[in-house]
Amino acid sequence: MAEEQRVKAAREEGEMAAWLRRILKPGTEAAYISADSRTLAELEAEQSRIAEAGSVDGAHYTSYVERIKELKREKLHSEAIELLLKLTDAVEAEAAEAGWGVAPWYYEQLAIIYRKEKRYADEVAILERYEAQPKAPGSLPGILSQRLAKARTLAASDAK
Repeated sequence: MAEEQRVKAAREEGEMAAWLRRILKPGTEAAYISADSRTLAELEAEQSRIAEAGSVDGAHYTSYVERIKELKREKLHSEAIELLLKLTDAVEAEAAEAGWGVAPWYYEQLAIIYRKEKRYADEVAILERYEAQPKAPGSLPGILSQRLAKARTLAASDAK
């Protein structure tokens, strides 16, 4: 019985190969390979454009996370703000190029620093900037929306 199954499988495999040869005809394999290569080249070009859009000084914005944390620990807020503003530009550029939502962490970090510095109007501005962007999935968009409401209250109190 096992021998019969092997013979049947081999016959089916041979029939499949013959059928593929008839469908593909001579030379069409190269056309499929060429189409696959072209598709791969297009994909690589798209990935390159997206990565370039998300770069700051030659590095992807995600590579700066530890630097931002370090600047915050050392209370070098002006340097952190300057870098985070560049990073949010890159986040937005990448999201626009790729067609996906922005990474909220960079906006949140700016908002945190602005609040510590009692720069409530700047906090409102960065959170409103975030609100205007397409969102990546997750819980942070809701948290940042709540933070924006609180920042508006603080900014209004500060203006009096």
